[in-house]
Amino acid sequence: MVLNLGGVVLGVDLMPMSTPSGRSQPRYSVVVLDEGRVASRFENVNRRKLLKLIWTFKPSIVAIDNVYEFASSSSRLLKFLKAFPSDVKVVQVTRVFGGFKPLSVLARDHGLTDGVGKLSPMMAAEFSAKLASMGVGSEVEYLKNETRILVCRGRRIGEGGMSEDRYERKIRTAVYAASMNIKSTLDSHGIEYDVFFNRRGFGVDRCLFIVYSPKDSLRGLIKSMDLGDVQIRVFEESSDRIIFKPIGSSGSDVACEREPLIVGLDPGVITGLAVLDMDGKLIYVGSRRNWSRNEIISEVMKFGTPILVATDVHPPSFFVVKMASIWGARVYELDRSLSVDEKRDLVYRYCRDFNLNLDLNVHERDALASAVKVFYGFKPLFSKADSNVSELGVDVPRKQLRALLVRGYSIKRAIEVLTREVKGPVTVEIKPDDVELEVEAESSGVIEYLKRKLSIEEERVKNLKTQRDQLVMEVEKLKSEIDRLNSLVNSLSSELNYKIKRDREVAALESRLNELQSAYLSMKSEYESLKAKIDGWIKIFLKVLRGEIVFLKPIKNLTLDDVCNSIEYYNIRRGDVVFISDFSVFDVDSLKKLSSIGCAGIVGFSPPEHVCDAFDDFELPFIDASSIKLEFFDGYPYVEANVLSEALNNAREKLFERSSLKRRERLKKLFDEYRTMRLKELKDLDFTIKY
Repeated sequence: MVLNLGGVVLGVDLMPMSTPSGRSQPRYSVVVLDEGRVASRFENVNRRKLLKLIWTFKPSIVAIDNVYEFASSSSRLLKFLKAFPSDVKVVQVTRVFGGFKPLSVLARDHGLTDGVGKLSPMMAAEFSAKLASMGVGSEVEYLKNETRILVCRGRRIGEGGMSEDRYERKIRTAVYAASMNIKSTLDSHGIEYDVFFNRRGFGVDRCLFIVYSPKDSLRGLIKSMDLGDVQIRVFEESSDRIIFKPIGSSGSDVACEREPLIVGLDPGVITGLAVLDMDGKLIYVGSRRNWSRNEIISEVMKFGTPILVATDVHPPSFFVVKMASIWGARVYELDRSLSVDEKRDLVYRYCRDFNLNLDLNVHERDALASAVKVFYGFKPLFSKADSNVSELGVDVPRKQLRALLVRGYSIKRAIEVLTREVKGPVTVEIKPDDVELEVEAESSGVIEYLKRKLSIEEERVKNLKTQRDQLVMEVEKLKSEIDRLNSLVNSLSSELNYKIKRDREVAALESRLNELQSAYLSMKSEYESLKAKIDGWIKIFLKVLRGEIVFLKPIKNLTLDDVCNSIEYYNIRRGDVVFISDFSVFDVDSLKKLSSIGCAGIVGFSPPEHVCDAFDDFELPFIDASSIKLEFFDGYPYVEANVLSEALNNAREKLFERSSLKRRERLKKLFDEYRTMRLKELKDLDFTIKY
């Protein structure tokens, strides 16, 4: 086996006496594989250091023999895996074809060890990394949260002034247009989704998008809204399920535990699902409206691992191909789509063969028919393989043998693989189907037998020719009938084309009318908003003219730049009262500027104490905005004129009192300093006279 030497692979194994469910953090052995060679080894690594190593080395794969060595439950494992870089694959190497195979056996089968002795954690980590680089194991994936977008009609059919049929077409056209807009948005942003249309007559009744991303990823793109004729609902469905997707060969080619399955799918608004085992036994059949990929995966994985996915149409839809890709299964492609009669016959034959009495809807029938078609297609090969196994006298698991045949193995190769798994290498010879019979030409009994058989066959040929002539005459009659019907169809087609063209033109006009109505409503809403604003300004303007209110001239911060800009922009002059929005920034020069132009006062909310002291220093009266019922209109502050006048007078009186008090304190301080100085001079003079 040749290693895949591209990129870095990191192997991990849980150390002895360590468990992810214990109180203390689990410890791991870690091996870093670069270009197929061991680059680094680490022992006694806790979870935090393990994450640091992953982010440091940025490996393409993190390999382990059991992912539940990372965490003790699916929810905790999911939380831990989400901490990995988004481009790192996590591979459980012991999970091959949906089953489990011990790491020591895999290492032996791939020539990494002779299989003698128990593996140490460091060896297990190294072997896990090497096996993952060979394509052994299954990638661990978690089903991400789904977001569902439902587009449906907003009004009941039958309302409105126009005729019921036209009104119905109008609403369905609007639903279709809204759905196409959402589809275009998702496509332009590269968001993965499935879409299901419920078509009815002309247009769409409802549409469901199943988006395989969290709801937050659609923020700013699509939101719930009611548009009158159309409703859009956006809601999220969370999931913490984990699945395993095979990444390549297991080395043994044999599924070990889980049941190999044949899955039939009939996708749509109502999705049909049928599951058969390799003996053709029906395990599950059902249908559900708005069935997402995650829900189908969860349902099927209860029964085993799909190895073949089928549908009744050709070519298979993207939904079917995507589901097969997620399971790592093969898509069975039909040469052509199955007709309704063929599907009925297949289900009838299947129920008769397996003694079943099923009551199926059309979606369940189509899903079961596609799965049955696959099984009956492989049944001759299965029977031939069973005969060869009986002739050889070997004991191999029948379902696993059939699973290998479905994957494309020859009978000889499949038996050799399964025999090697059970008993070791053997040589298998398959006898050809056509065995040459030695016939003695001289035997008169044989000659007579052949003559009688020839006579019977000649009579049979004669009867067949007679039937052929009768059928030719019947064909001619049918051709004449076909020509007559074609003429009738052409006549009806012309009339139908005219009606279709007329309906399309009507729909186009109705769609244009909807657009114009939407534009009108938008402009009307904008007009009403502007009208309300103008009415408000008129009322405010009249109050200003009557002298009932006074607008304060706003300044953002007490910085010199803001003050100068506001003085110039709002023409602040002597006697004006200003409003300061923010006192967190303060510049003394700004107050000096306001004082120099004769600002009558300052209004604001709770300035710091040092700012209030600065107001007093420059003799600028300050009024607390909360005391005068300050209001705003369109962002501009205003207050009742009488309230402002009274508050301004009070502020001036308080400022005068504080200023007078400060002047008295300064005079007292000067007098005390002078008296102290004179007393000292007199003491010095008295001392001089004495001596």
